[in-house]
Amino acid sequence: MQEVIVNVLFIAVLVVLAGTLFFDVRKKRNRMKTAEREGVELAADLNSKLPEGYVVLKDLYILTKLGRSRIDYVIVSPQGIFALEYRELYVYINADEEGSRWTFAPGIKGKPFTSPLYQSKVHLHCIKELIGDKPGLKSYPMVAFPTVAEIKLKNPSDECFVGLVPEVIPFIEKWQGEPCLSAEEVAAIVELLKLNSEKVHEMEKPEPAKEIPEEYKAFIPADFRDPEEDDEDEDYEDEDEVTEEDRLPEAQETQDEAGSAAASDNVQVQASSADADSDTQQK
Repeated sequence: MQEVIVNVLFIAVLVVLAGTLFFDVRKKRNRMKTAEREGVELAADLNSKLPEGYVVLKDLYILTKLGRSRIDYVIVSPQGIFALEYRELYVYINADEEGSRWTFAPGIKGKPFTSPLYQSKVHLHCIKELIGDKPGLKSYPMVAFPTVAEIKLKNPSDECFVGLVPEVIPFIEKWQGEPCLSAEEVAAIVELLKLNSEKVHEMEKPEPAKEIPEEYKAFIPADFRDPEEDDEDEDYEDEDEVTEEDRLPEAQETQDEAGSAAASDNVQVQASSADADSDTQQK
């Protein structure tokens, strides 16, 4: 009789464990589907809900001093340039706008990954270098997550966005002050970025870089305040992290190759800027 009771209890425990596992897997699958669906919806919203004169570029390649990188979305507008990264993470996210390493659950400690906001800041820096001398040009780094994610954010700032998909369009639309680009300048910059993206995409992929350039360190001041913070995270190898092509740092410096290729296009943008300034004086 005692053996029967033990067997029944054992079977009951197995049933409970199996049921728990089933619901956990189902919940995770539903969250994954939500993240994928909202990624598609985000692309549609960017192309349909932004004000007139805003141009959306998707999967844009650019060469940084760390190598080749791909930007999910670049929005060029009279109000400035927005660089948006979308991550299909559907768990708890600990983010620091001033740090290069963020973490996401599962686990008590969390798994580290490269800050997409840091990536976005570097992308905008390189876009400005490509455009050339344009005083007053505004730029806004952005990172969006699906609504099933929960974000804990440190050191937030007004001109950076780290949030959920439904908040993306309102953030872009809230910047409605004095325009810093004319319609002609927007068109010229869009054409320059497209041509440069094609050239960079056709290049042979460089080897990963070892160190962060000095000018990029200004984007991640939290990394240099306390050398004891996140020491263990830096040595953690994250198999679920984004691909090398989307990651910074990722390759040796080959900026000169793309810079010379885009030089003629850069001249056209600056010429367009000069013509537009004489009519609109919108710098």
